[in-house]
Parts: sequence; structure tokens; C-alpha cells
Amino acid sequence: MDIDDSSSQDRRSRRSPFLRIGLYLPLLAIMVVAGAVLIFVMTMQQIGWRVPVIGVSGAMAHFAQPGQQVVLYASPNTTRYFQRIGGNYTNLLDPWRKYFEGRNLPFDEIDDPALLQALPAGVLVLPSALALSLQEREAIEGFRSRGGGVLATWATGTRSDTGDWAGWKFLEGLGAKWVGELPAESESRHLTMNGEMPVSSQMEAGSRLWMGKTTEALLRLSGESIAGRFMNWPRILEEERKAEGAVLYSETSPSVGRAVVYAFAETSWEARPLHAHQIIDDTLRWLRREPVIVRAAWPNGVQAAHILEMDTEEGFPHAIDFAAMLRDIRGKATFYLLTSLAVQYPQVVQALAAEFEVGYHGDEHVSFRGQPATEQEQRIVRMISQLQSVLGDTSHIRGFRAPTEGYDPTTEILLQKHGIRHHAADPNRQEGRLPFIAKLEGIKPDQSLVVLARTQRDDINLGLAEQNSQRTLQALIDDFDLAQSMGALGLLSVHSQNFGPGSVLRSAMPPFLAHVQRYRDRLWLASAGEVAHWWQDRERVKLSSVYAGRRLEFDVTVRGAEPVYGLSLTLFTPEKGKMPTIVGTKVGTRLPTVRSIDPYRAALVFDQLAPGNYAFRATFAE
Repeated sequence: MDIDDSSSQDRRSRRSPFLRIGLYLPLLAIMVVAGAVLIFVMTMQQIGWRVPVIGVSGAMAHFAQPGQQVVLYASPNTTRYFQRIGGNYTNLLDPWRKYFEGRNLPFDEIDDPALLQALPAGVLVLPSALALSLQEREAIEGFRSRGGGVLATWATGTRSDTGDWAGWKFLEGLGAKWVGELPAESESRHLTMNGEMPVSSQMEAGSRLWMGKTTEALLRLSGESIAGRFMNWPRILEEERKAEGAVLYSETSPSVGRAVVYAFAETSWEARPLHAHQIIDDTLRWLRREPVIVRAAWPNGVQAAHILEMDTEEGFPHAIDFAAMLRDIRGKATFYLLTSLAVQYPQVVQALAAEFEVGYHGDEHVSFRGQPATEQEQRIVRMISQLQSVLGDTSHIRGFRAPTEGYDPTTEILLQKHGIRHHAADPNRQEGRLPFIAKLEGIKPDQSLVVLARTQRDDINLGLAEQNSQRTLQALIDDFDLAQSMGALGLLSVHSQNFGPGSVLRSAMPPFLAHVQRYRDRLWLASAGEVAHWWQDRERVKLSSVYAGRRLEFDVTVRGAEPVYGLSLTLFTPEKGKMPTIVGTKVGTRLPTVRSIDPYRAALVFDQLAPGNYAFRATFAE
């Protein structure tokens, strides 16, 4: 039979393109694309990208890369030790498991000492790992020598694998020296944080975390760098514990991993994990040598701010003597005037207002708290009217301090309504030691009310009648030094009735002001109004950042209609002693001045930034 060639050709032409091409060409195309993607991903990983994967829930997560891996070590020797003494090591491990789960943070948990020896550089968490063998200790030391970071809690390494006492040498190798333990009855059980620290960058200066009363004693440790301390509620630090810390961090060399030690066990924070988890977040970032940038609390690169204010009431003329002392050091202060007395001393008021900020201390020395809104408003209108009768125009007077520190939410609403923009409040108004914006509905940002909480002892708290000038001076210095070291707002309130001739406070004030003078290069001595205005400006600044390999990209946005002057950012560097190089990624961007705060932190200071968006890149020398 003859074959019909034309029919065969027609059938061939009608076959699908896929069958005509065959399998090899699509496969080849897929391989080319896949290869290009693989090369791209590998290249980006090398410069710092973390590769996302889709989990079973459909959520995007990031697996830790080499150098980013977090390992929770459940020491078998510590497990056996707790079993022997009737304890359960799981109680100390579970808070970490819950932390990682809640943060959706990938981690590995190991309980084999042999696996420690092969760990790549990353972060190793030692949760109250009391009993460690020689093999474990050597493996941990080797991990650090490869650049791995270590976070150890409580009395890690103080016992051998058999449970015998081994001393504190292991923790000393991590930069923490044992001083003692806090007594069970001690009230200094609030973990109180310094502001803008490398291992607690999210924590506000002076913020407190109650540690509870657990069977695991809080340790007294000292070390190179301190991010937090154990203190009582009023934040008074005993003389013998000034050099001690509860959160310590150190970096001995760039080739050795960083170390952080918490002087408390996991049982201290598991019931109140919010702030503890924030501290852990920041600690892990620092141990992984990730640079972090935050808005600084204070302008122009200074590390703390301090307000001196006088409640000017009984003994009204004594305010002139306080003003003279301030004039001698070219210092600023705020005088809150009890207006029913101010009208009796017009010359004193006018002299004070000519040189210093004055504010309202109410119409009479009676608390506003709990009074009906109509009565409170009448009092506010009256105090404004009384001061107008002495000074004339009072539109520039924006500050208030309630008599006896007595006010309530109604007071704040009415103060804002009548043009008050800041008020000096009681210590319990704020958990931390920074200003904040009162939450009032329907208020524009530039008309907000800034709250300045008095978070240190005033002259009444110091019990001047029972002290001499030297003890009073030391108490004033201690409170000032603590606020300065925390990066906090210090607010010293004194009363005119305690400032008479021959008084303890009056005798202690000149040497105290001389002490303040020694910190003027890193401290902002300001009026209450200046601090409040800065805080409103700071609230107009938004900062975002992305860490990509060996560089940190960050954007600064200034909202509103006016420039922000003196804006400062704090940058935590990936290597001790290495300052960043900053470049703008937009044409014509104004660059900040870079200043070293300490070996771990740099201040980026802008003389001024007009409203708009700015983009920058920070790089770090090898």
C-alpha cells in the first residue's frame, strides 16, 4: 500500500507545539532560570539576606543563617543535678521555648554536649545551666573562640557535672564577677533598665520589671558594662551596690564572641514576660552583631536631661536666692508660682520671669484631684487671671505643677484646653523616666500636653529636718548621677519654704550645682518648657531601618511645618570601638555628625532637619 505523504505531513503539522519541541527544551529553560535564581539567592545570602520560607500556616518566616543561628542548650548534667535536689530543669527551659514560639523565632534545642563542639558561630543560650562538665565548658569556650555569642542566666557553671561546687570562674569568663546575693527580704527586686543600651534598646530609661520573690536568689554581679540594675520602687541605690548590675554585657575582642549575663533565673520573669522578651530580643541582636539604630531621647548628642524646679509658695521671696545660685552657673530652671501668693510679691515674680521660665502652681495650695470639673476649671481660670495681673501677657506661660502633686485626668483635659502644654507630675505617673504625651482625644500634635514625671526624691522626700547639709548633698548627687547614667530625665523639685537662710537645702545647693556643672558636656540642663518642646519635636520624627549584610539602611521622616533642631540617633555598632561611616542615598542629603558615646554606641547628630524624608546608609569598616 502506498503511503500518502501529504496526509502524513498534515497530521504532523496538527500535533501540539509541546510534542513537536519535546521535553528537553522546557526542562533546559527551567534549569537556566533555577540556576540564575540559585546564584542570586546565594549571592544575596552572602551579603546578609535571610531566605524566607512558607510555613504550614502560610506565614512567612526566616530560618537563621550561619552566624545567626540560635541554640538553646538543655544541659543533661544540669537536668540530672536538678533531679537530684528535687527540682525540675524544665521549669527554667520552658520560658525560653515559649519566648521562641511567641516570637516565631527559629531555634535549635540540643542536649548533647558533643553537639556543642560542632556548632557554627551564632548565639548559644545557657538557661540557668548550673552544672556543667569539663567537656561542656571547653565546648562553650571553643564556640566563643569561633565568634559565637553566649547568653547565660543566673548561676550558670557554678557546679561541676557531679553537682559539686565549682565557683564563679565560668561567669567571670563571660565578664561577670560575683559580689553576693540579694537577701530574700530585700525590696530591691525591680530590674531597672538604663536607656538606649546595646542589649536593651527597646527599653525606656528607668523602666522597671518586678522580679518577684522566687526560690532562686537574685545575684549581685559587677562587670565591664551594665544595662540594668536591681533597685527598689523609688529607684534608690544603696551605696555599696552602685557598681553592680543585673544585666551585663562584654566584648573582649572582635575575634571572640560577645557575652551577656542575666543575674536572675527564668522564674523571675516568666509570669511577666513582656518587658523581659523585649530585653531578650535586643540581647540576641547584639550577640549576633546586628547594628541597630534608634531615636535618641535627647537632642544634640547629650545623654541625659535635668530639670531644676522650685515650687514657689510659702517663703516666696526665697526663690530670688535660688535664682542667684542658678545665675552663677548660667543654669536654667522653672519656677512654679502659687498665684495667690504671686500677686503679693509682684517684684519677685517680675524678676524671676525676666530670666527664667515661670509656670503655674495653682491658685491655692489645695489638690485638684477629685474636684468637680467645674471647680477645677474655675481654679485654672483664676490662676491664669492672677498671674496676668502681675505680668500682663501670659500667653507664653505654658507650664503647670499641681499643688501637692494632686491632679486627675480631668485636670489634664482642662489644662490642655486653657493653653497649658506641659505639667510636672508625680513619680507614679510614668513607669519609666522619660517625658511622654498625655493621651487626650482629638488633640493635634502641636497642641498636646507633655507630662514630665518627677522620678527622683524631692527635698521633702529627703527628710531635710533629720539630715545635715553633707548628707543632703550626697543624696542629691546620688539621685542626679543615677538619672544621668540611665540616660533619663532627672527632675529635682525643691520648695521655697525649705530654702530660707541657714537651711540644710540652701547650704547643700551650691556644691550640688557645682557637681552638675561637671556634666554639662553630656547633660542638658534645661527648663521644663524646653524639654517639653523638644519632646513634641521628637514625636514628629519617624525612623525606620533595614539591616542588609554589612550595611544598615535607615530612613528619617520629619513631619509638620517646622524644622527639628538637634535630632540625635543612637547607633549600636557590630564591633566594639568601630564607628560607622554615614552616607546619604538621596542627592543633597544633609549628613549627621558622628560622635562616639562609648565603645559600643555612636551618636548621629543633625544640626537641623526640615520637614521631609531622608535616606542614609551606615557601613562599618572591617
